[in-house]
Amino acid sequence: MAKLTDKQRLFVEAYLECWNATEAARQAGYKGNYATLRTIGCQNLTKLNIREQISERLKAKAMSADEVLMRLAEQARGDISEFIRSGGVIDWEAVKHRGHLIKKICHTAGKQSSIELYDAQSALEKIGRAHGLFVDRQQLEHVGEVVHVIKVIEGLDEDEL
Repeated sequence: MAKLTDKQRLFVEAYLECWNATEAARQAGYKGNYATLRTIGCQNLTKLNIREQISERLKAKAMSADEVLMRLAEQARGDISEFIRSGGVIDWEAVKHRGHLIKKICHTAGKQSSIELYDAQSALEKIGRAHGLFVDRQQLEHVGEVVHVIKVIEGLDEDEL
């Protein structure tokens, strides 16, 4: 891969923040009016060395399938008691360290704050689907000339559908 110039490196950094080639060109220090910056930004995105750098940076930032499953497992195992001290007071230090498990924090003037964790059952369902525990299938039934499609989720009882 060809080495990036300083401006190209700045362009890549700015582009990964704003996702706008024209704005990234401006932030990287390229000069010109809007049309010129748009052309420079567009040209930069067609240069192989810049495209490869953007692709490498995205791969480094992206979550792997294992990381996604690990985060879902943390949500499925999340326990509100981890964030509550005696007397029902929120442990803000625990929130700081494990805040990715928290869906919502509510502050109301004059009242005690509250927190809500992500739904464990939803996380379990997503993990189960990833492991193939729940498989969607369709069943066709012919009634006269009409074909009815019935969606069945294997692994769930009929009353859960």
